[in-house]
Amino acid sequence: MTGTEGRLARLRTAMAQAEVPALLVSNGDSRRYLSGYTARDLPPRESAGYLLITEERQFLLTDPRTEAQAAAEAPAFELRVYRAGAPMAEVLHDAVAASGVRSIGLDGSTISHALWESIAAALDDVAELRAVPDLVDRLRMVKDADELAALRASIALNDAAFTHLARTVRPGMTELELAWEMESFARTHGAEGLSFDPITVAGPNTAIPHAMPSERRVQADELVLFDIGVRLGGYCSDMTRTIALGPIAEPLHTIWQIVLDAQLAAEAQARPGMTGAEIDTVARGVIEAAGYGEQFIHGTGHGIGLEIHEPPWITPTRGADILEPGMVFSIEPGVYLPGVGGVRIEDLVLLTEGGAEVLCASPKKLSLTEVLNDLDR
Repeated sequence: MTGTEGRLARLRTAMAQAEVPALLVSNGDSRRYLSGYTARDLPPRESAGYLLITEERQFLLTDPRTEAQAAAEAPAFELRVYRAGAPMAEVLHDAVAASGVRSIGLDGSTISHALWESIAAALDDVAELRAVPDLVDRLRMVKDADELAALRASIALNDAAFTHLARTVRPGMTELELAWEMESFARTHGAEGLSFDPITVAGPNTAIPHAMPSERRVQADELVLFDIGVRLGGYCSDMTRTIALGPIAEPLHTIWQIVLDAQLAAEAQARPGMTGAEIDTVARGVIEAAGYGEQFIHGTGHGIGLEIHEPPWITPTRGADILEPGMVFSIEPGVYLPGVGGVRIEDLVLLTEGGAEVLCASPKKLSLTEVLNDLDR
C-alpha cells in the first residue's frame, strides 16, 4: 500500500504495538500526512481539524469553513463538522462514542494545557484521554517514495532560487532587497510559499544565526549569508550558503574553510545506525580541533519534511534516535564571531544504506566569482 492508505496501515501497526486503541491527531502536518487534507492551522489558537484514528475507523473533525475541502481531499475519512455553538470537543465526544473505544491517546506537544483539559472533560463519560509516545512523528521520520519526490522537487526549486540570488546580489543592495528577490523568485516559479522567512544578511549580521534582514547595505569586502527554503507540494527545503563578493579579511576566510571541512566530514561519515548526536560529534570535532568550538553555538542539523524542523535531530542534546535509511535531514555547522561575521554551510541529505546522499546541488564556494563560474558550466 502506498500514500495515505499505507501510512494509516503503518500507524495502526504502531498503535497496536504501543497498546493505543485510538489516537487523536492534533498536529496539522501529521493530519495532512495521514489523510491528504491540506488545510493549514492558524496557530496558536485555531486548528483546521483533528483526526481520530481507531483500529477500524478514521474520522476527520473540522468546521464549516473547511468542510468542502476536507470532504474532497480526505474521502477515506468519516467527516464530522462542528457547527456554530458546538465545540470541537462535543463533536469528538460523539465520534468516540460511535467508535466504542474507551481510551484515547493524544500527543500533547502541539496543544495547550487548556485544550487538553477541555477535551478530557468532554470525554469523561465515554473514554480516558492519555498521553502517548510520538507515534506519528516516528513514522514521518522515514520518508516514503512520494515524500522523497516532493522533497527533491522542493530542493530543486530552492537551488534555482539560490542561482537567482547569486546572479542578482551586488554591493549596495540591502538585505531586505535580497529577501524580496528570494521570495519573488520562489512565488513566481511555482512555490506555495517559503519554508521560513529568508535569512539574507551580510557583514556582522552573519554572526547572528537567525538574523532578520534589514535596510543594511551589502559591502564588497564582507560575507553574505543566504539561508533559504521554499515549500512545494507541502514539503519544505532548506539550504545555507555563505559567499564573499570580493576579497575578505581574516579570520573570515579561515572560518569559512573550517566550516566547509566540518560539513563535508559529517556528510562523508553519516551512516545508518549512527545517532544524530554522533553525526553532530563529527562536525563539532573538526571545529573544536581548529579552536572554534565555543563559536559553534547550535546543533549540526534537523529533520525536514512537511515541517521545516522535525525529527530526527542532529544535535548533542536531542539526537538520541538511531538513524535509518529514508531519513532526510540537514547538516549545517557554523562558526560565529560577534561583531565580525559568521559562516554557515547547509545541505539536506538523504540517508541511504551506503551513507548520505547530498540533495542540494548549489555550489559550495567562498568567492561569488567561483560560484557563478560553477553555475555557468
